[in-house]
Amino acid sequence: MKQNKGTLRGWGFGIFVLLLAVFSFCYWSGKKEIWFCDEVYSYESANGFEQEWPATNVDQWMSGKEVEKFFSADLDSLSLNDITVRLYNDHVPLYFWLFRMVSLWVFKGSGTIWIGLGINLFFYLVTLGLIYRVFYHLTNSAFFAAGVVGVTGILNCLMLEQAMTLRMYIMLLCLEVLLVWIGLQILRQMEEGKMSLKAFAILFGVSLAGFLTHYHFWVFYAATASVCCMWLLISSIRRKKLWKSSECKIVLAWVGNFAAALLTTIIIFPYCRWNLNRGKGEMALQSLFVFSKEKIDHILWGYEHQVAAVFGDNFPTVIGLIFVFGSILGGIIVLYKKKEIQQMTRLLLVFLICQVYQVIVCFTFPSAAEERYLWGSFTLVMLCMFYGIYLLVQSLFLRIKGVGYSKIVQGVVTLGLFLSFAVVQVLAINGGRGVAYLFYSDKDVELLETHAATPWVVYGSVMDAYSYYDLLIPEQLCFLTQEDTPEDVAAIQRVLEEGQFLLYTTEGYYPKAMEFFEAALEREITGKYLMRSTNLSVYLVDVATE
Repeated sequence: MKQNKGTLRGWGFGIFVLLLAVFSFCYWSGKKEIWFCDEVYSYESANGFEQEWPATNVDQWMSGKEVEKFFSADLDSLSLNDITVRLYNDHVPLYFWLFRMVSLWVFKGSGTIWIGLGINLFFYLVTLGLIYRVFYHLTNSAFFAAGVVGVTGILNCLMLEQAMTLRMYIMLLCLEVLLVWIGLQILRQMEEGKMSLKAFAILFGVSLAGFLTHYHFWVFYAATASVCCMWLLISSIRRKKLWKSSECKIVLAWVGNFAAALLTTIIIFPYCRWNLNRGKGEMALQSLFVFSKEKIDHILWGYEHQVAAVFGDNFPTVIGLIFVFGSILGGIIVLYKKKEIQQMTRLLLVFLICQVYQVIVCFTFPSAAEERYLWGSFTLVMLCMFYGIYLLVQSLFLRIKGVGYSKIVQGVVTLGLFLSFAVVQVLAINGGRGVAYLFYSDKDVELLETHAATPWVVYGSVMDAYSYYDLLIPEQLCFLTQEDTPEDVAAIQRVLEEGQFLLYTTEGYYPKAMEFFEAALEREITGKYLMRSTNLSVYLVDVATE
């Protein structure tokens, strides 16, 4: 009976936090804007092959609905091979295949943000479900597991950044968590004298999906496999049974599994063979054996941003590192003293995997200060920190006499810690302003929508991807070159019927644009600055009547 109550409590807390996660996701999705160029490229990679960029049709008036066709799936076929071919020198294709499937099967003809958000919601919930399951298993406390999911997955700036970005980062996190989880499962089975084909089948599936999701998964996989396999080899050497040991067999099986997953990846997406030698892959290979102060600074930059990701930008780095690493080290010491060597080993290995991955990324990409490549390792370190906190709190209160009193006080202290961290996260989120890629604070979409009936003109940077999603709003839109051709003159004369138009241009082009409009319209014009849409400025231009 007691066991059944515990199971029901576990399911109850789990369902509650997942429902809360859906509510939180929908709330923040209501604030989501697309201004990050890579998010526009998600649409372009998945659906853009159906037509050229609208901006290639200069001097032609169109509507936002026509621009939306570029963002949406309009044909009746999946055309996954078209996506694969377009990515021959770019990302691996799995996320964009999923993007295409959701576009075609659920949102055909629409460029809604829910194409990407729908995919993200699925992987977000899978990730939170796995976190809840792991912590419930580790602590046997549904309350603590739900609290961890709440402050690391729901009310958490770092998780919101991954979930709200219309790219593959929450999918990448999910696969990284699954990779670590299945790796630890393989180690646990080895300790029990087992070697499960099912576990290696799951490892193959997770590896293949990860290899096809992002090239940084390859780096994370290398860190995970090297740390786990090195631990196995050290264990076999300590037992003086290197080649005949079960640990060595596990390592060989893992290497074979990796080879099979990699070969399958190459068969599915052969372009990955030379993509790794282009761009950042080439940068990493060239800098691998180069040591410099810049690289040391970048490694330190990684730890500064780790603290900022967990506690917010204004939190002192040194104090944050002491708290994070101190909690993890304290948890390791507690497990060692309790002689729970297996749990200690797993906590230590997860922590080492994250550190190896972070150092590799920061060392090999010293000039690429892009925190999003470290989001996954930051999240795992934060989870390790909470497990360390649990172990320390539990160890402290086990010393209190009176079991009932101890549990009550422990629960109150734990709740206090969760609430304190929740307050820190609320400050870090800052109404959404602290969440990367959620919205652009200088842009007012509602104001743009009030001018939907006004003609819009994009002058100069006609291929600017950052503000491209704005262009779904207007009923009339025209792209003009900066060449001031007779075709440009003929196109702009249409605004005479309206008496005003909305201008998108760079600040450097603005004076030249105004001179061109006055000459082309043969009228006096005045421009009023409205806002900044990422790297373009938006003006409302009034045309004088005759």
